[in-house]
Amino acid sequence: MNNSNETTVLILGGAGFIGGYLASALSKSGYHVRVPTRNRERAKSQLIILPNVEVIQTDVSNIENLDNLFRGIDVVINCIGILHERQENEFTKFHATLVNRIVTSCNSQKIKHFIHLSALKASTAGPSAYLRSKAEGEDIICKTLNNEVTRNIIRPSVVFGAGDSFLTMFAELANWFPLIPLAKPKAKFQPVFVGDLVQVVMNCIDRTKKQTIIDLCGPKQYELIELVRYAASFGRFDSKVIPLPDWASYAQARAFEFLRLKLITTDNLSSMSVDNTCDMPVDSSRKTIESIAPSYL
Repeated sequence: MNNSNETTVLILGGAGFIGGYLASALSKSGYHVRVPTRNRERAKSQLIILPNVEVIQTDVSNIENLDNLFRGIDVVINCIGILHERQENEFTKFHATLVNRIVTSCNSQKIKHFIHLSALKASTAGPSAYLRSKAEGEDIICKTLNNEVTRNIIRPSVVFGAGDSFLTMFAELANWFPLIPLAKPKAKFQPVFVGDLVQVVMNCIDRTKKQTIIDLCGPKQYELIELVRYAASFGRFDSKVIPLPDWASYAQARAFEFLRLKLITTDNLSSMSVDNTCDMPVDSSRKTIESIAPSYL
């Protein structure tokens, strides 16, 4: 499958932050790329200008049978995921039920290669519904995807880069608020640059990266409060970050849930109770936040 000119890649979630970078990289490498999206008009300004990229109007999450979409496809990349539930059982809907439908169509359409973006520390015994649902999706892939299908499950820590919803959010908060009360300030992360994630996916496609399950982190570990202070330093106020104790963190998350603000939920707090870091040594050539973030914050 090394001849990119003859390979067609379907990116599910291709109109999102990570998917957009993937579509661009695959297009530049000569792959044919298809991106289904619920909002073609919004997505086409970024994607349709790319050579070899076809943007298709459809809502993948509401299609029971994905066979038509998968027909003629060589590689399927699933980037679909949510961090916050708007209604009950949405984690299961997107991270397990949808994955089951994707795997079923990969099998019936004889897809050659399936790449799935999961989450670092996904576990059926995980402390949050998010991490448990991600593990359920992984389990479906491992148990029901045909053995002939090459598969990679990539589990990144939090991903940063221009257009992210992580560092950018805190920098924007610092444009409006001189004080930022922060839940779970001691939570640990090992952020990975979106460009490094894309390179790992490209290496999976050309088979130079062969592990089935890939835990993916950047070169440095941080406490959340360090990351937020750094991002806030780029805001108008260079806001003072106030660490909250656990009881206040929970109260803040409950208030945001009640107000339907997508900042932090009680399930996010549960996810942050385990370190979002890699246990193995990391490729030292990967980009640090300090080398990339100033260009976009």
